[in-house]
Amino acid sequence: MNILVPNINHPGQKSLSLKVRRKVYAVRYPKYITMKTKKKKIIKTILLSLFIIVANFAPGQNEAIEIEFLGNCGLFMTDGNLKVYVDFPYKSGAYGYMTYRPGLVDSIHENSIFIFTHGHADHFNRKGFKQTNQKLYGPWPVSFFLSGKRKYKFFELNDKGQNFSITKFKTKHRLSLKHYSYLIEWNNKRIYISGDDESADTISTMDDLDLAFAPYWLLHNASERGIKIQTKQIILYHHPSVESIDNKGEKVIVPVQYQKFELE
Repeated sequence: MNILVPNINHPGQKSLSLKVRRKVYAVRYPKYITMKTKKKKIIKTILLSLFIIVANFAPGQNEAIEIEFLGNCGLFMTDGNLKVYVDFPYKSGAYGYMTYRPGLVDSIHENSIFIFTHGHADHFNRKGFKQTNQKLYGPWPVSFFLSGKRKYKFFELNDKGQNFSITKFKTKHRLSLKHYSYLIEWNNKRIYISGDDESADTISTMDDLDLAFAPYWLLHNASERGIKIQTKQIILYHHPSVESIDNKGEKVIVPVQYQKFELE
């Protein structure tokens, strides 16, 4: 509500500006001005409180993330809104590693994000990916021979959701010209994707992880060097389907193919 400022000029006196008249009015009627100021403060406090409540309960901020292990380092993750594939599709059975059921590539969800750690066939199948007609991000040579329309620029990945961001790390894997590991921060959860990283150097710098995906050789490297991985849970992946790994600790899970996990 605007204050109606009466004309307080004396006859024969020059007309005062509205700003000056307001000041004069405030001196003459201090109680009214004080009440109005208090009302404004109360309204601002209420609006700020409502904003904080809405922000805390914004869609997706605290939603659970469902993760399915597809084989090798292949993952499918979703919170019901965003859909993310990591290192899938790969070439089924490449280098003696896991096969996957026929038709799995055909059932890939539309409007998904595809992220690859590197271009080896047990992580990436160009022919299989091309038939999805979707976009990907990954180091060379993953994006080689793909048109620009089929490739994300890295910054575009962080525009996909309000509560979704990715950080990439250049890590080492033999016979791979480039290899990336990723930290995914999503709905207040921190998920680390090692890929085929052979050293615990990068994962050892991560704090407060909710979930870490790592191959057995990386865990072996960390153990040999006395490095403790700061995570609530480790999913040991990239094991051949014929390989038997004894799960000796509750913190480390050796998943069965197509097993699902939920981060709440």
